[in-house]
Amino acid sequence: MEKTFCKTLGVKATTSQSASLPAARASAGKRFARAVFCSLVTLAMTTPGASHAGQIWNGWNYAIDSNSDGSGGSGYEELSLAYHQQGSTGYFAISGGMPLAGVPHSGVLNETIAPGELYLNFSSHNLDTQAKYSDPDVFAIRFTSANDSLGNVSGSNPTLGLFKNLTVTNLTGAPYGYTSLQQYYDYGFGRTVGAMGDLNTTTDVTNYFGNGTMYPNVATGTFVEGISSLDAIQLAALGLDFAHFPGALGGEVYGFSFDRSKLPTGAFRAHFFEECINDGIALNVPEPGTLALLSSSLAGIAFRRRRQ
Repeated sequence: MEKTFCKTLGVKATTSQSASLPAARASAGKRFARAVFCSLVTLAMTTPGASHAGQIWNGWNYAIDSNSDGSGGSGYEELSLAYHQQGSTGYFAISGGMPLAGVPHSGVLNETIAPGELYLNFSSHNLDTQAKYSDPDVFAIRFTSANDSLGNVSGSNPTLGLFKNLTVTNLTGAPYGYTSLQQYYDYGFGRTVGAMGDLNTTTDVTNYFGNGTMYPNVATGTFVEGISSLDAIQLAALGLDFAHFPGALGGEVYGFSFDRSKLPTGAFRAHFFEECINDGIALNVPEPGTLALLSSSLAGIAFRRRRQ
């Protein structure tokens, strides 16, 4: 296992080097490879229900979605969701075709179809019923004032921020979207790989959400704290690089920062749907210590490769 794993990462297997290296160096190499392996396994397992581990690059954790499952065209395509943490500040970034202000659509509520809330699930259960969103360990971040959440009509409630004690709703009757996840799949948008980011297959998605009504919008919630919106330039300065992953960079890149200390500790799963259920994406976020360990381990691998 150790030898195969090292080859996968492009590092020469320590078992083949031990004959020519001093014993101490060979032993250190084995310990290093074993530590990297364990950190990767930990990343894949620390998020409850994780089925597909995120991808780490430059301190950011990325989920990559299919680039052909946005019903309605490129303006409804979600490509990637990424997370980064520095101290007590958390950052999310989104890449895709849907603008932060939404896609104009006549005849729908507020004349716009926009992203729904980003839900953060710290609980031990899936979100396959409406009631489970009201769990005290489930939170939501409203990051666009263009959506129809919190009773927003014609800009009447532009509040952005972190919310708890949620009640959630489906407003697809107003935006002419899909009435259920199954209907979305019945129209041919299920995918065998990258179905919804880190929920890699349609089976993973339906196991987590069910195949009935989805709930992209928060109806009511207790305001916890505001967020700070960030544009593509500000996010790039923090090391964000969607272009590192083929097909993950869209025409729209935006994000926000928030106070991570306002949330429970530990791993969680983040997801959002567009209001019309035309696309969505999920990301498994490990504990901060695990993410830092993995990032440093991968940096060490890159350094070792340069020296060999």
